[in-house]
Amino acid sequence: MEVESAAELQGQRPPPWRRTVAVQAALCLALYAAFSLGEPQLRPRGGGALGVGGGGGVNFLSVAGGARPPTDQARLLRQMESTAKVYEVKLVLDVARFGDDPLWQNGSLHFQALNIPWYSTTSHGQIVSNFLKKVKMPYDQILEIVGVDTGPLEDLLHDGKMSNSSREQITWLEQTLARTSNNWKIVVGYDPLVDCNEVRTTKTTKIYEPLRHIFEKYTVNAYVSTGGSCGHFHHDNSMIYIQNPIPGDQTNLDGFFLHRVSPLEMETLLINLDGKVVQRSVVHQHGREAM
Repeated sequence: MEVESAAELQGQRPPPWRRTVAVQAALCLALYAAFSLGEPQLRPRGGGALGVGGGGGVNFLSVAGGARPPTDQARLLRQMESTAKVYEVKLVLDVARFGDDPLWQNGSLHFQALNIPWYSTTSHGQIVSNFLKKVKMPYDQILEIVGVDTGPLEDLLHDGKMSNSSREQITWLEQTLARTSNNWKIVVGYDPLVDCNEVRTTKTTKIYEPLRHIFEKYTVNAYVSTGGSCGHFHHDNSMIYIQNPIPGDQTNLDGFFLHRVSPLEMETLLINLDGKVVQRSVVHQHGREAM
């Protein structure tokens, strides 16, 4: 039987200190992976610069208005402020029912130092509450956000009749969308346009169908509202319905959306009060769907 010498064994085996370093490095990596699981972190996709992302674009936030306990509102605004700084957010959409929304009153003041404007929807039944915001994007594209008061459109849901106020709102919406570009178009309103039955399968409501036709006609990319009984994301061909969580509803979730719009896609992240990304969805620009 051949016996290996100590010198030969020493030549085949790594020195003890190397094994110790390797073990310590493996333990550090294991601990890092363990702490990282379940802790989604906010970082730009594609290795781009902060607030730009892979390919360039525009970032903005949306949040459901309404009253919250002071501690919850403070946590919400802190997370929104932190995200706005990291991603160089251009604006905030406060999806609210009333013009004197408490979140808008506190949030707009809170964000003044960041020079980030807040735009608030209402549900008063007045065209004066509507707005059109245009934001320049790279490659000569434009992000156009259309805010519409959905209060008068509730008549279509409850009695199926087109009131004068409903007709005025739909006319304004069509005329506004007709003047927009062929780039990104996002409509925002308080009332959700997607409803679910008891088994949580989606169905269209009376308010959904007439607006769905308008959205398809003018190639709207997304409708942002409150809601969540059907989930927070609902895809309909090349369009997405995004529903902000309402504080105190049956989902027991509060938070806000970070929307990241690039020339090719819009990524939306749902962030809770702890700053964790709990859901994510992507919609591609019309005619530029991923192969």
